[in-house]
Formats: sequence, C-alpha cells, structure tokens
Amino acid sequence: MKKFLTLLLVSVLMLSALVSCGENGPLYDYNYDEYLTLGTYKGVELKTEKIQEEYDKQIDTILTNNAKDEETKKPAVDTNRITFGLSATVGGVEASALAKKSVTIVLGTGTTGYKEIDTALVGMSTGETKEVTLVVPAGKTGKAEIDGKEAVFKISVTAVTENVKPQTLTDEMVKKATSEEYKTVAEYTEYLRTAIRQNLAWEAAVSKTTFIKYPKREAEMYYDNYLSSYQATASQYGMTLESLASIYGMTLDSLQNSLAKQAVDQANQDMALLAIAQKESIVPDEAKIAEVKAEMMKYYGYKTEAELLAVADEDSIRRSATYDLVLEFIEKNAVEVK
Repeated sequence: MKKFLTLLLVSVLMLSALVSCGENGPLYDYNYDEYLTLGTYKGVELKTEKIQEEYDKQIDTILTNNAKDEETKKPAVDTNRITFGLSATVGGVEASALAKKSVTIVLGTGTTGYKEIDTALVGMSTGETKEVTLVVPAGKTGKAEIDGKEAVFKISVTAVTENVKPQTLTDEMVKKATSEEYKTVAEYTEYLRTAIRQNLAWEAAVSKTTFIKYPKREAEMYYDNYLSSYQATASQYGMTLESLASIYGMTLDSLQNSLAKQAVDQANQDMALLAIAQKESIVPDEAKIAEVKAEMMKYYGYKTEAELLAVADEDSIRRSATYDLVLEFIEKNAVEVK
C-alpha cells in the first residue's frame, strides 16, 4: 500500500482493512474454488507503451499543477490572460461611459461584452494599440447620445500572460505532490513505475479470473460503507441523497445500483487476492503487518496503534498485508512486452 498510489487498489486496501469481522465470524472464510476459477496471474504480459502512457499521465498532472502565469511578448491566443485599457469616441466626442482604465480577461472564455473587441484582442501583444468601430447596443449605458450609435474604441494592451507548464519534474514538485512521502525525483519515479506495473498486472490477472458467484456478506458490507459515505457527504451539504445523485447525473436508483456493482466487484477482487495467497502460500510476517499498521495510522491520522485497532481488527489488517504481498508477487512475475 502506498498513500500516493493514484490507482484503484489504494482505496480497496484501505477500506477492506477498516471493515471489522463483525459478529458472524471471520470474513472471507470460504472455499475459494466454489466462488472463482483463477486464470493466469504469474507471467501476465504488460505492454511497455501502456506503462509509459500511465507514467506520463501522472508526471504531466504534477507538472500541470505547478504551471505559473508568465508575461509574454508573443501575440495573445486563446487561454492567455490579457490586460488592456479602453477609450472610446462617439461622433468624434469622447465617451467616458464606455471607457475602461484596466480590464483583464482570459481569451476564449472571458468577454468584454463586445464581440468585435473580443475578436480584435486575439493576436495583440503587450504595448500594441488597435481601433475597433462598432455600434453600441441599445441600453448599454442608458445614455441616448451613446446607445445605438457608432463608436470608435481604442484598445491599449498593457500585458499578456500565458500559463506555462514546467517541462522537467523537480524534487520540490515531488515533495509538494506527495506531502514529502517522496523527496527526490529518482525515488518517486522508481516507485511510480513499480506502482503502475502493479496496477496493470492486477487488472490483467482479474480479467483472466472467472467469477462463479460473489461473497454476499462482504459485498453487502462494502455497499453499506459506500452508501454511508455518500449519505455523509449529502448531510454535510444539507441535501438529500437523491439531490446528491443528481449532481453526478444519476437518479437515486442508478446511484445505488452503481454502488452495488462496485461492492460486488470489490468483494470479488478480495476473493481473488486471497485465493492467490492461499495457492502461493503467501503469508505476511510480523514485520509486514507492522509496516501496514504504520501506513494506515499515518494515512488516517491515528497517533497510536490502539486508535487504529478500535476501528480495524488484527484479522482485517493481516488481510490487507496479504493483499499487498500478493500484488507485489504478481508485479514481480509480470513480463513487459512491446
């Protein structure tokens, strides 16, 4: 488990560890062969191109988050922020009601209220002036001598800025993006490539697994957890669950159906992980369990192990440690191909 692995299995591992065994005995106490048939999980093929694509996405996200506005002498284009002043005359007489000392808009999304001026701004540079003649819309200023009349606007550009994305990842960017979980580009990129390989290898293993039926008890626990999370969010914002669903473009029924499907998929993945662990005799030692506890305490902000154990029992923590080892096993045995 890694806090900054922006992949599906992070939430899976964390959530499953915080589900206690309850009053009906240990979770996932099944004959796995009755629930699934494992496919190929050792030696799954990973395409180098796909790994690089996912890697580039993650790095690009960090670079984009570190983009800064910088002044440029280049002609303004869409997405640039442009600052300018406006003066105007109507019939050769200065029209102060139309003047603007300083206006800043983002080209392509902002507007001056005059499409002719919006169009004229594209391609202008800092220090450049341009005149635009247009008819002032009726009711624009409330002045009879201006509204509906032809006006000559003078545009004077004082600044053009563009959002510049850095081209190279730095240690400082890594520290910021990972809250100093990783301090150098080298250690972060090494982790990232392994994490991506792990995620893709697991996706491949799951795709080759045949699920016969799902563990209902565990799926229901996942569903209840997911639903409670949405209900808490709705309550926080003073809205009903149905209203929250509509924000996501869903009805209450479709949201609940979606959560139910996620719950079943998650419980199935847990079963596959445990089935592989059983087949390969993968058992976490006490050092691994201690490592998982420490990661969970840090992630959830618990100061003591007792606080963690108040919400997650030893069996569920051991299970999460097992999941982690299985994912490492599958990644190490994966084969990278072009």
